[in-house]
Amino acid sequence: MTKGRDMRDVAAEYVEYFDFDFGDSGMTLTLAKEAPSEISTILKDLFGNSSQESLVKLYEALNIISEADDVFSCEVDEKVISLPLFCRVVRYLDETANK
Repeated sequence: MTKGRDMRDVAAEYVEYFDFDFGDSGMTLTLAKEAPSEISTILKDLFGNSSQESLVKLYEALNIISEADDVFSCEVDEKVISLPLFCRVVRYLDETANK
């Protein structure tokens, strides 16, 4: 699915599969049922789980990557996702896109 594609395009595509649910207890982030299995793989391999916190971190990373002119010099909000983890997401997407 991602072979030969730019990682920014892949990140932008993956962002589309995140849904916001607004309920009485606030907003929660979920993955759409039709989300590609690669997103679940990223969550498992890099975050260890698909908790709400992991979804938020991945969503933030994917948004940054999809909007960055240069992913290696973009601004990362470390209150949301640590720089080392962000770099792992970048590396993962780059490797996947170039397989």
